[in-house]
Amino acid sequence: MAKLSLSVSGNNEQGQGGANNSATSKLSLTKKVNNGQIENSTEGSSMSLSKKVENQTSDPVADSNRIASWLVSTFGSDVFEELINNPNLQLPYADEGLSAEQWLERTVKTLFSVDSVAKISSRIPQNSSVEPPEDEIEKIVKERMDEKIEKYNIRFQQMRSEMETLEGEKAAVSAQLNKAIPLGKFVTEIFKKSDENVTQAQKRISQTIEEALETSKDENLSTFVIRFAKGWIALKAQIENFKENAEKENLELIYPVLTNMLTLISGCYISERRTILEFVAQHCNEYFSDYVFISPEQTLNVDPEIHNASGAGNGNIKEGSSFAVVRSDTKKTVKYADIKL
Repeated sequence: MAKLSLSVSGNNEQGQGGANNSATSKLSLTKKVNNGQIENSTEGSSMSLSKKVENQTSDPVADSNRIASWLVSTFGSDVFEELINNPNLQLPYADEGLSAEQWLERTVKTLFSVDSVAKISSRIPQNSSVEPPEDEIEKIVKERMDEKIEKYNIRFQQMRSEMETLEGEKAAVSAQLNKAIPLGKFVTEIFKKSDENVTQAQKRISQTIEEALETSKDENLSTFVIRFAKGWIALKAQIENFKENAEKENLELIYPVLTNMLTLISGCYISERRTILEFVAQHCNEYFSDYVFISPEQTLNVDPEIHNASGAGNGNIKEGSSFAVVRSDTKKTVKYADIKL
């Protein structure tokens, strides 16, 4: 138990002449404390200090920043920017040009105590998303774009493979179509029917078409054969009406028919086209001695000797629109061939 003691001390001294000096008195108050009380007092002080240190381990700046980041990432910066710019509210730091997150960080530190800031920060979920740094955002965007590009590349390769497969199937179907249509019999009736007017060139035309029907996968082949046959029938009919000893007159009769044949097959290109037109010219030459017919597609390049080459330059011939005719004796061009480049 603590004990109190009181003591008073006085001191009287006489000086020379018998005079008395004033007495000086001292008052002392002492409290005696036992060892148990000292230990309890020390322990209590230690616990208070520990608690005080524990309460101040949080960082107010970091907590304010965390709160501001969480608010922006959760509700969006536009919400708080609208609040900052509201003319009806007088808010601190509103005129300093701060971002929504910077304004929130300052406002939190201004409005709340350190303990409240720490308490609010501690209640934010640990797994809450906070806006990553700008370079981290760029990294994420790049990774996602790379993933999408990779997926597109894979899909592109798949589509190209599928397209190649479809092209192969299309070619196979075209080849089957050429064989399925009774063009063989059609060609025989048109070009090989036995009569005395069958020329060697006509036989070569028939042979060329038949070989194409067996081997070619060109989808334009059937169309070309049918259109060419129409022109051939008209040519054959005109030749049958030729007059004897009237080549010039017969030339004027057959030339429009040949031009019409080229019109019928215009835009219809097959690999055998040039060869067939050369045989057509040879077939016509069988009925003329004064004139020589020349296919407009005999050469790939423009020949001023037989083509209407005005303004044509040096371009390649795409197709012919009419045949060329020259005199057999003088080689002078009688009719120039019209062409398309």
